[in-house]
Amino acid sequence: MNLDDLFTVTSLTAAINKLPAQYGKLGAMSLFAEQGIATTSATIDIADGRLVLVPNTDRSQEGKQQKSGKRTRRTFEAAHLPLPGQILPGELQNMTVLGGDGRPALASQAQAINDKLQAMKNSIEVTREWHRLGAIKGKILDADGSVIYDLYDEFGIVEKSITIAFSDAQTDVRAKCLEAKRHAEPKLGGAVVTGFMAFCDAAYFDAFTGHESVKAAYANYQQSQDRLGGDMRSGFTHGGITFVEYEATVSGQKFIAEGTARVFPVGQGIFGLLNAPANYNEAVNTIGLPYYAKSEPRKMGKGWDLEVQANPLALCYYPEALVELVAG
Repeated sequence: MNLDDLFTVTSLTAAINKLPAQYGKLGAMSLFAEQGIATTSATIDIADGRLVLVPNTDRSQEGKQQKSGKRTRRTFEAAHLPLPGQILPGELQNMTVLGGDGRPALASQAQAINDKLQAMKNSIEVTREWHRLGAIKGKILDADGSVIYDLYDEFGIVEKSITIAFSDAQTDVRAKCLEAKRHAEPKLGGAVVTGFMAFCDAAYFDAFTGHESVKAAYANYQQSQDRLGGDMRSGFTHGGITFVEYEATVSGQKFIAEGTARVFPVGQGIFGLLNAPANYNEAVNTIGLPYYAKSEPRKMGKGWDLEVQANPLALCYYPEALVELVAG
């Protein structure tokens, strides 16, 4: 192997997919079933009250028989997330084999390339996390906050929003949590649900845990966390919902809007992340990978231009079961 071999699309793509991903909370939970698709779009159908992925069928074969009745079908394009970069000769210069004859140390140069790929992959992964978070809201947003896909509008679903008057000491907060669960549970027939979780911003978390009807339960939880040395914001369960503070921002956009919490079911087959193939010649009609990387020599041979990309489509197959909680 020589240096040029390190810059092939095969080598770079294999390398970036092997590098560790700096996951956000959703990515670390493995809540989204991830799979590659051979097309740049996916067709979603409503069957038995839930969204399902319509499989791609060979044109010579018959499609799966549909049930009678009113159905809704939509086609969604995967997002295209390219990130350009470059490696200059100076970044690979003066790397020699320790105690050797002055020849370039290929392993050291490969490490320098991996370091560059890792930094670029981290930026892509933050954006994939943003799309996953959009799926638990029912609205997939771009980095500037504009709507890519609104699953509620696409499938004629009315978003459920519950306002909780934390300013009123008499508000039964637990009853409001149960109301959110009771709204979601009938919508989840056939899904393997292990619980409910809510991501909330700092303002909501403070208002929630500071309410008179929650204070005692939260105080007991704080004591147990103090003994274990844990973070009190990492998962407080009340009314059957585990509340987690998720205070993060990407490109100036808060992950969770001020004073809100997003309740979602946890389990199998509820969320999916589809990976479409890259727009490279080598990727045509192949099964999509989570990440791609490619390079080409710069003008006059002065280094290489790099591109890292992902082509995700984040989906919730039960958007009717998503609930917004608003601090009132």
